[in-house]
Amino acid sequence: MIDNPQHGNVVQLDSSEPELDLRKYLSVLLKHKWSIIGIALMAALIGLYLALRAVPIYEGSARLQIQRDTSAAAFSDGYSRLAFSAEFYKTQYELIRSWGVAEMAAKRLGMLDQPPPADEQGFQWRDWLPEFLAQPDRVLSADEIRAQRIKYLQQSVRVAPIEGSQLARISIQHPSPTAAAARVNAIAESYIDFLKDKSLENLETDQNWYASRLDQAKQEMDDANRALQQFYERQGLLQTAEGADAIQYQALQTAVQGQTGAQTERQGLERLYRDISNARAGQGSLETISALETRGVVRNLKSAAVDARRATSELAQRYGPRHPRMIEANTALANAESQYQAELERAADSVLADYRRALEAERTYTAQVDAAKDEIRVIDRNRAERQKLEDAADSAKALFEKIQTGERTAGMLGTGTQKPYVTVIERARPVYRPVRPNKQRMVLLAAMLGLMLGIGLAFLLEHLDNTFRGAPEVEDRLGLPLLGTLQDLGKDKANILAPMSQFKDAGKSPFAEAVRTIRTGIMLSAMDSDSTVIMVTSSVPGEGKTTLSTNLSHALGHMKNTLLLDADMRRPMVGKAHDRDREHPGLSAYMTHEASFEECVLRSDSSQLSIMHAGSVPPNPLELLGSNRFSRVIDDFRRKFDYIVIDCAPALAVSDALVLSRMVDHVIYVIKADSTPHQAAEEGVHRLRRVNAPMLGVVLNRVTSRGRGYYYYGKYHRYGYRGYGYHDYQYPEYYGSDTKGS
Repeated sequence: MIDNPQHGNVVQLDSSEPELDLRKYLSVLLKHKWSIIGIALMAALIGLYLALRAVPIYEGSARLQIQRDTSAAAFSDGYSRLAFSAEFYKTQYELIRSWGVAEMAAKRLGMLDQPPPADEQGFQWRDWLPEFLAQPDRVLSADEIRAQRIKYLQQSVRVAPIEGSQLARISIQHPSPTAAAARVNAIAESYIDFLKDKSLENLETDQNWYASRLDQAKQEMDDANRALQQFYERQGLLQTAEGADAIQYQALQTAVQGQTGAQTERQGLERLYRDISNARAGQGSLETISALETRGVVRNLKSAAVDARRATSELAQRYGPRHPRMIEANTALANAESQYQAELERAADSVLADYRRALEAERTYTAQVDAAKDEIRVIDRNRAERQKLEDAADSAKALFEKIQTGERTAGMLGTGTQKPYVTVIERARPVYRPVRPNKQRMVLLAAMLGLMLGIGLAFLLEHLDNTFRGAPEVEDRLGLPLLGTLQDLGKDKANILAPMSQFKDAGKSPFAEAVRTIRTGIMLSAMDSDSTVIMVTSSVPGEGKTTLSTNLSHALGHMKNTLLLDADMRRPMVGKAHDRDREHPGLSAYMTHEASFEECVLRSDSSQLSIMHAGSVPPNPLELLGSNRFSRVIDDFRRKFDYIVIDCAPALAVSDALVLSRMVDHVIYVIKADSTPHQAAEEGVHRLRRVNAPMLGVVLNRVTSRGRGYYYYGKYHRYGYRGYGYHDYQYPEYYGSDTKGS
């Protein structure tokens, strides 16, 4: 609820939850439709460019039939056979994707003997980095290159079972259709060869060898571990999971990290330590050390001291030093300064203590680093012998585990239940239709993303728009009624003053009808008054206050005896609109008795309108308008005219409007739609209300038309002037033939 202090009327704001108005959102989209369409088209073009630049990927596939020998499991129950069958096929699929099969296929294709194709690396995000940020590629060894090629082929293999059958589908994707087919066939053939190499007969033969070799390997492993343990005991080492000397290296690493941390902390505090020491030695002040403000409540106490100084300074301009409020303010200032200085000293002491503690910690960690280095030097002297014993123990353990694993595998596969029978049902053939990218989908997706981005930006811009666009915003923010809305007449470079005479030149236009609506509101508010003085002002220049003043004066002149008075002594425009130069006598000449009233006034030949322009600009406009002489002139005009419309300077630019508001009956505030910020209008209205200006209402000027009717009429825009204006060509018998009708 916002009160109007002059007329006592209250604007009751609706606190209920607003209903969802889809037309409001649609109007936002229509307002920014070309921007949204442009962003969507740009995104679609980018998607099309990426789709055309994308490398087509082709897929080669082959089908295998994988069967197993179930004779050994014929006497098992049904559930066991079913579970075993599922595990068997999963095992075969993993074998197809295994390293061994990929290695055999790479050899078959000759990939290990030729340079790697350019596509093996694939797309890397580091490729988009500038050269000064990109790290140089590391030179790979021959074994690393071999492993990289095998891994690339292994990762490209896809195996999928065909449901309800013993068939499996092997597929590989590649930029070349022939290469994709060749790689799939090589994988299928290598898988069959791999199974042959690991045939059941060889596994059964190997089982006997594994059994005889297992005991010997275990004895060798125990001897190697015993020799290594004796060496550890002689050297006083402790074996851990990380190694025998891991404790010493860990201690060294911990000490180095602690030394680095302490050194960093000491270096960070050293500059602050010197500043504090210099300040206490009289070479500065603790208040100038900004780093102390981050400690404790120094910043809060400093702010409190600043606030206390400001409050004392403000009170000193009003009261003397012995005034109770000044004494209280000085006491508060002294307490704030004392607390601030005490907290500064505590913070400085804390910094000094932290610096000494960091210095001591650095010395302690340095000693620990030296001690750990000495222990590691002793260990390094016997490293060769220890490494030899550790290698022997690891080799013996690896050999034992390998033999043990081989024995288990031979025993498991020796039953024959997992013996596979593999047949290539369908070999891979080159398919020249790429599987990706889907160019249509890429373009459509890019366009949809661009459309969503455009819509989001449109609503974001609408949300960030802090200008006035309609009656609800005017009433909610200013607490003033909207007297009317004037459409945007555009800009005519040949005649920039044409809007000021729009009512006179086009009396039956939508603009003239809007002016009549404003005139009706003014006349209804002044029904009980013999003479009414109306001041028109705005926040800043260029919002259309002179346009409203001149057109409103012409409208009132058709009904009553009216005077248009140009009181904008800074940038007068009324004279220009009526072909009067500044040398012609006007308000300033009439105020100084240099010319008579009749010499200063221009009479309208079509209405009861008299116009007095500003005339020559005086050096002191505010003193002239605020004088008793001007007040008597207004009173004299009241006796001569029914309505007096005063075009005044903007309220935020100068104080003329504040002075004149005490001499008028009503104040009309002009706001330019889509231009005047909320803050400017609120500040202007607030300044007028502080001097008890009689605020009548607001006129929203230069409203943009959107489709049918005015966009700024909100949800009632469909009842615009295109359906209810002064269109006498549709109803001539009603409007008559007078093109200047009132």
